[in-house]
Amino acid sequence: MSIGTGLTATLEDIATMHATVRAFMPGGARILCGGSVNSQNAAILDLAEVDGALVGGASLDADSFWAIARSCG
Repeated sequence: MSIGTGLTATLEDIATMHATVRAFMPGGARILCGGSVNSQNAAILDLAEVDGALVGGASLDADSFWAIARSCG
């Protein structure tokens, strides 16, 4: 899904897209997930294909950012 559509990507959507991108990237390339990553959707960090996340506005609130950081496993 893209920014501004009002549609939220599912975990399956994110995993599929990251796997598709990874197929075209050189070995060892890190793929981040971005776009409104927050404590409610930080489960994306548990997906095998996702190497990290770009955290925007949620990083401005320490409690919110810490909740995201704690979800990294």
